[in-house]
Order: sequence, then structure tokens, then C-alpha cells
Amino acid sequence: MRTPPPVLPNGQEDSPGYKRTWFDREGPDAGLRLKAAAYGAMVTGITFSALMLFAAQGGRPGLGSLVGALVVAVMLGGTTFYLGAKFADGAGAVAKSFTMPSGNSTPYEQTFSFQEAMAAKGDVTGALESYEAIIAEQPLATAPRLRAAEHYAKGNRNPARAAELFRAVRETPGVSTRDTLYASSRLVDLYDGPLAEPGRALVELRRIIEKHPNSRAATEAREALSRLKARFPDGQGR
Repeated sequence: MRTPPPVLPNGQEDSPGYKRTWFDREGPDAGLRLKAAAYGAMVTGITFSALMLFAAQGGRPGLGSLVGALVVAVMLGGTTFYLGAKFADGAGAVAKSFTMPSGNSTPYEQTFSFQEAMAAKGDVTGALESYEAIIAEQPLATAPRLRAAEHYAKGNRNPARAAELFRAVRETPGVSTRDTLYASSRLVDLYDGPLAEPGRALVELRRIIEKHPNSRAATEAREALSRLKARFPDGQGR
């Protein structure tokens, strides 16, 4: 029983050969803080230039004037950076309320174009190593598990590991109904396909029907269950 796949994320993350940058760690706040630093540096330069120009009107500025102008310029630049960074924190919090909310709107989904690009270029092993590293680091993340499971399942590369990852998705606390149904459906495909465990496929189909009785997936599961049970001799599939 193969159901249409849900919309899965696509973007960039870590891989064994990929070092996380400051931008990776800070996310949306990084750009705002960088702008605050740029404004601070600009204020420092402008202030220092203005003070030195003023001091030069009375002749060549001495060391004391130079140091004093530098101190004042750095203080003003630092204040500008501090205020800008505080604004960035506030703006970042607002941004996160939209991209990573606590419950009332659509949550942000990680994307994995870095890994998918590796796989597209033929380095599926490298992509899977990267996914496994992310999975180890984020035990409750379902998206990398779904991605990795599909790569393991494709061409029967490692159907057992694919099934393990789909089961992990299904059992993750707070997993969405969409991902639960998708994982269960793909488990049916694997059990009734390369893993040659039709009995477990029956169990998975019954689980879909029991957990989501009024869904379209349950309707399809009932049809698939009837077809699969008919293949068992002497009613063993009951």
C-alpha cells in the first residue's frame, strides 16, 4: 500500500565533512547581529574621523587627542552595537514566533538540500552518513529520518534500516498524523516487499485502521488488508 508522500523538507544542514558556521548556530539572529556590528563599526569610524578633523583645526593632533577620540568613538560604536543587538534579539523573537511557534500556527520545518544535493550527485553514502549524524544529534526530529529512510529503501539499499527509521518516526512523541500515516504506509510496502514479512504488513494495516478509522488512509488500508489476507493459505491472515 503506497500512499502519496507528504511534503517533506528540502535544505541545508550538517554532514560529517561540513562544519557548522556561526550562521548555522545563530539562525535568523545572525544577520541582524551582523548588521548591528556593521552599524557600530560605521559609527566608530565616523565619530573618530569627525573628532580628529575637529582636533586638526587647531594644528596637528597630539597622542592625547588621538587616544581620546578613539575612546569616544569606540564607546559610541559599542553603544550603537549594543542597542542594535538588543533590537536584533527582539526582532529575532518575533521572527521565531512565526517560524518556530509554540503551537498555534504551522511550525517551521528543517530543510536538507545539502544532503539531497549529495545524493543527487551520486554520493548517497555521504548523504546517509550526514543524515545519520543529524538523527543522532536530534532524537525527536522526524524529517531527517523520513529522508534517510527513503534513501535506504530506494533500490533495496538497506530496507531493514529503512523500516527501523519509519518505526522510529511513528513512535516519536508528538509526531504529526501526516508523518505517522506516511511512515506506517511505507512500513507496509517494506514488510510486504523486500523484507518479506507479510504478517507484519497485516499488523501495520490494522494499526492504520484502528488509529485513524475515518481517514482516507484507513479506507485504503482496509482494501489492502483484504487483498493481503487473501494471499494467506487456510485463513492464516485473520
